[in-house]
Amino acid sequence: MIRYLIKNNIKIMSRSMVNVLCFILCPMIVSAVLISAFSSLLNKFEGNTESFIVGYSIKSENGSESIRQLLSSLGSNSDITFGEYKNEDPETVLTNNDVACFIEFGEKDYKIYEKDDFEIQGKIIEGMLSVSFNSMIANGADPQTAAVTVNKADFIPPVDSTDYYGIIYIVYFAWCAIVCASGLLSNEKKYGIDNRFRISGISEFKLYLAKFLSVGIVVLTGITLSSICSALLLGVHWGNILLSALIVLILVMASTAMGLMFYSITNSLVLTVIIVFSIVWILGFIGGSFEVYMFSSTPESVRIISPIYHENRALIELLVQGKSEYLLSAVLYPLALVIGCSGISVAANQLRRRGRK
Repeated sequence: MIRYLIKNNIKIMSRSMVNVLCFILCPMIVSAVLISAFSSLLNKFEGNTESFIVGYSIKSENGSESIRQLLSSLGSNSDITFGEYKNEDPETVLTNNDVACFIEFGEKDYKIYEKDDFEIQGKIIEGMLSVSFNSMIANGADPQTAAVTVNKADFIPPVDSTDYYGIIYIVYFAWCAIVCASGLLSNEKKYGIDNRFRISGISEFKLYLAKFLSVGIVVLTGITLSSICSALLLGVHWGNILLSALIVLILVMASTAMGLMFYSITNSLVLTVIIVFSIVWILGFIGGSFEVYMFSSTPESVRIISPIYHENRALIELLVQGKSEYLLSAVLYPLALVIGCSGISVAANQLRRRGRK
């Protein structure tokens, strides 16, 4: 019975080919535009610019040697020269010396000053330091303690704009699975298809499972085709293919479950689309879809709320370094959403069914 329902649902969705084509073309179009527009930003983060000088001062002696070692390590792995200025005003140093920006390390934090014409260099330094400090500070560690141990941390290798945007917009659009389901849901409501199946005595769980699997299959097919086309036409590279495919598969499941949950609660396709798009936009904003997460000023404690952030980090790091500490969370977080959203959907449908009796 479920196989028949899945086949029937896919047939209904195939009649709305525009929705399916969105999942193939939109990630490619948006990625291509952003690759062209922001290629210089990530290229400069990779160190493809001329070398520049960064000044710094350390107000506290506690942990100062570790900070010096950290900056020395950063400089040795890039074209950046770090010079210490003791007891000098940052603004004065920027005005009177050939430095692109200045870092002032305080008791508990640090502040970056930059010249008007050196915003990119300032972002590079901000990205380097945030990679080193943010994760430890977000976990409650004292910045001074973080400075003692951060020089042992692995630094994220560079990623170009083609790979970055080509990957993260596959993730972003995959979270909009409700678009593919719109044709199916509108037809069900218009012709009362669900009610006809309920008369036959089929359980709400089986009805939900058939809908969940059919939408997931269509979305996954569209996203897979988009990924292949992006790789062939735009030159997007992926890391470990099996692990990357697993992450994309599970996030499609989570996206489908979330969309169906809101539809089960609201019983309105328009309201569901608005809610899902709003949530995905917010999660994408803090997760690196619009602002490169390596340059993001959003605290790590906020970013980890977004499943999109975990998936973006895992996929990008699998590409550039072959492993990722976010791999487990990129799998378990969406799986938890699948279970939770599916349970709520089935319960909401059962309550609505009882209310009609």
